[in-house]
Amino acid sequence: MAYVRMIGRQEADGDLLDAYLAMAARPMPSVYVPSHGDAPGIIRAHSLDPELLRRTFAVSGSLSNDALPWRSRELINSVTSRENECFY
Repeated sequence: MAYVRMIGRQEADGDLLDAYLAMAARPMPSVYVPSHGDAPGIIRAHSLDPELLRRTFAVSGSLSNDALPWRSRELINSVTSRENECFY
């Protein structure tokens, strides 16, 4: 299995810390908030490239709206990932 080095919020500085703070200010469903208090894994997985982190979540944020309930969007996202053989 591949290993992706992830930098947590405690270790972050500069652009990465700014990106983490911006992400923390966004609304997030409680199921995404990890019990360990750090940023969610999907966000930390982008920690080696703060600019990509910003761009990725800016796009996904702009695509989400309230037309569908969160659970329905998650189901669509899961099916799409499965079809694309993206198993994270």
